[in-house]
Amino acid sequence: MKKYVVLIAILVAFSAAGLSAEGVQERDYLAEADTSDTCISCHINLDPGIIRSYQESNHSSNGVDCAKCHTAHGDDPSGFDHYGTTVTAVPSPAYCAGCHAGEVAQNARSKHAWAAFFGQYKPYYQKAKEMGLDPLAQETARRLDPDKMAKTVVSPLVPDSSVLKLIGLLDNPDYTHSNVNLGCAQCHGTFVIAEEGGKLTGWPNTGVGRVNPDGSLGSCSSCHTRHKFSVEEARKPDTCGQCHLGPDHPQREIYEESKHGNIFASNGETWNWTAPSGEWGPDDIEAPTCAACHISGFGGVVQTTHDVGERLYWELQPKVSVPQWKNADQVDDLVLQRVSDPKQAAAGREQMKLVCGQCHSSSWTDGYFDEFDNVVNDYNMLWAYVDNLLKEAYDKGLISKDLPLDETPEVFHYLIWHHSGRRWRMGAAMMGPDWTHWNGAVDTIMSSTGGMIEDLKLREKIQELEQK
Repeated sequence: MKKYVVLIAILVAFSAAGLSAEGVQERDYLAEADTSDTCISCHINLDPGIIRSYQESNHSSNGVDCAKCHTAHGDDPSGFDHYGTTVTAVPSPAYCAGCHAGEVAQNARSKHAWAAFFGQYKPYYQKAKEMGLDPLAQETARRLDPDKMAKTVVSPLVPDSSVLKLIGLLDNPDYTHSNVNLGCAQCHGTFVIAEEGGKLTGWPNTGVGRVNPDGSLGSCSSCHTRHKFSVEEARKPDTCGQCHLGPDHPQREIYEESKHGNIFASNGETWNWTAPSGEWGPDDIEAPTCAACHISGFGGVVQTTHDVGERLYWELQPKVSVPQWKNADQVDDLVLQRVSDPKQAAAGREQMKLVCGQCHSSSWTDGYFDEFDNVVNDYNMLWAYVDNLLKEAYDKGLISKDLPLDETPEVFHYLIWHHSGRRWRMGAAMMGPDWTHWNGAVDTIMSSTGGMIEDLKLREKIQELEQK
């Protein structure tokens, strides 16, 4: 009992001295706030959490004040009068580009920036293009209502839509289908539409592919959370894991199972997360994180990039894995044009190997990538069989094309590529053995492919009986 009394006395003494338990002087950021700044003088009372985050940021240390980011550009429709100053609540990547032009340009050509149109907004995007309209324009969004379309269209991109249509809920006005807003859109991004007086729809949202009122794409705060905008935060796997998790793309869970993730979980709190960009490397951390492999100029052997696909060889998310697609700078329409570029993909693989080479021998790295490529080729072979199986089922009249995902063979077909087939490939890419085998290959082959085959056999028998 006595030792606890002593411990409490020590903690009280620390508190009285303004010290933490580690003996480090705690800063009173609110007391340090520059109240001569008009924004801070009000928001220090209204939003003290925001002010504290800002005070801890490199922006604050380098004299980047609130007005620098929040004063609306002249052509930004989200601007509104705020006590005599035209401000915006949606500082888009176009605002960040004033200081971070290279990073913004890299992100703009990446699949991250276009994620909303790869996801729930693709039917809207296609419709706008068919009508000769600009899908990024506010006027087009007001006319076609991308959110309503995402909630009511029957499409594999919103996979529950077929069954909802079948049972009569998709067209029921009392059924909101708001899981699209609070699910898909939170990662993929919303279409933020500005009305007069600063009123916004599709807001708040920090989805990585957000469509901003000024026509730009993306949200830097998806990875560098406002108002601290920390490089340390963006380097940690928890940040990528906010979206890259779950049954269809479990990169976070795969990383946690891998030896890399194991080392991070054991020792990561002791690593140096704040080294300058381009200088962060194996002297600072013992094992790579998502950012080390995909974004950072790790060890100085590669250049920092915000195009997250730049160092990858394979596209692992589509039905058939192919060498990386060309990016938004290299095609007219990244959403509708999927152009595989083996030469560019091979160059990306070499960049990734340079990162691996900071800790591994070339023979180790080459051997692992060879096995990974074998896994991708195996999956592609199985997919060809499964896809042909579905086409034959349609041709034989065993299932109907009326709705894309309402019959069991169609659901199995979907899960094979979108869930277990991705896990199979992604598990192999990131050294997650359980995801590669049990959650990946075995689920794909035994559960989904086997289930699809048995279901179609039963349908054939029923069809034969009906024809007698």
